[in-house]
Amino acid sequence: MMRTLRTILLLTATFVIAAAPAYADSASATMAISVQVIGRTLLTVGQQPASIEVTQSDIQRGYIDVPAAVAFQVRSNAREGYSLQFKPVDGPFAQAKVTWENSTAAVGADGSSLTHGYHQGTTPGRLDVRLVLAADATPGSYSWPVRFAANSL
Repeated sequence: MMRTLRTILLLTATFVIAAAPAYADSASATMAISVQVIGRTLLTVGQQPASIEVTQSDIQRGYIDVPAAVAFQVRSNAREGYSLQFKPVDGPFAQAKVTWENSTAAVGADGSSLTHGYHQGTTPGRLDVRLVLAADATPGSYSWPVRFAANSL
């Protein structure tokens, strides 16, 4: 009997709940969204010498010209542009004069940089390099002295 009463109550409650109309309310609101894109710059070096030979005639001349010494690509989304940051040169080299497009950077003991404006997509580049030899330079094989990175402005 108790079992039958419990079953009847459950069925009645289920029927009442199912028969009750369901109402959904709707609302709308305005939302403002702000997005800040962080500038990102990627540098890929395609080719550069691993080493450079310094000869006696280079020492007498005082420099070594290496046209199209470094081939690279830069991809950046930085609207302000980016810079190539050159690390200081050392060894038998007093300075590296690095030319990209129409700009030249004199890279010495303090390093240097070249800036480039925004360009959508990938920008290919080639660096022409003049390595100015130090007064005490001696002939031999040396590691390539021009090292650089790219940074968003």
